[in-house]
Amino acid sequence: MNQQPYIAEQAGISSAARAKAFLNKVYMWMAVCMLITAGVAAYTAQDMESLFWVTEHRLLLCLGTLGIIVFMSFCAQKLSAGALTILLLTFAAAQGLLFGPVLISYGLESVGKAFGCTAAMFGAMSIYGAVTKRNLGTLGRTLLMLLIGLLVCMIINIFWGNGMFDFLICCAGVIIFALFTAYDTQNLLKIGLSNDAELQRKAAVLGALDLYLDFINLFIFLLRLLGRDE
Repeated sequence: MNQQPYIAEQAGISSAARAKAFLNKVYMWMAVCMLITAGVAAYTAQDMESLFWVTEHRLLLCLGTLGIIVFMSFCAQKLSAGALTILLLTFAAAQGLLFGPVLISYGLESVGKAFGCTAAMFGAMSIYGAVTKRNLGTLGRTLLMLLIGLLVCMIINIFWGNGMFDFLICCAGVIIFALFTAYDTQNLLKIGLSNDAELQRKAAVLGALDLYLDFINLFIFLLRLLGRDE
């Protein structure tokens, strides 16, 4: 009796289970980051000294969070999984500080609506990325070019200050980061097929950063849209 089809089927099941377990670990780290950001933001929003400090050092915080992203991305091979994890959690806490004033500016109702819409959209696109048979890897270069265009438009509108242009930027931002969510999820599933344990530990942290950034940016653009009339 030929056992090859059975062995191949079992190998396929094993690979799928390994990829699913890896993706669950990514979601776990992402959830931890979200909780840290929410907790720090809530504390900052109700503490006047913290709000004042964040306002005074906002540029430094923004540059610091950007520096963490760049450092994690370019030094991932040299850093241990533990070091990457510390950097990820530090980044999440710094984001919480930056979001403190946002809670004050938009109010809890707008923030709650935006968070609910973001969670629903993120979940739908992440599921799509995980189950679709379509190769989303071809979207990578297109999404990168769209992201660069979006950043250029945002810089232009800082000086122009056109309300309709800002509305279009927000709509484009929502679409771009929704697609990034599906794209990143599918890429992470492919990484999850690896048998390299150390690679997976690092990739889980870096993957959590990618999905966290997708969620946060999606949330920001939706908040700007939903909070326009508040």
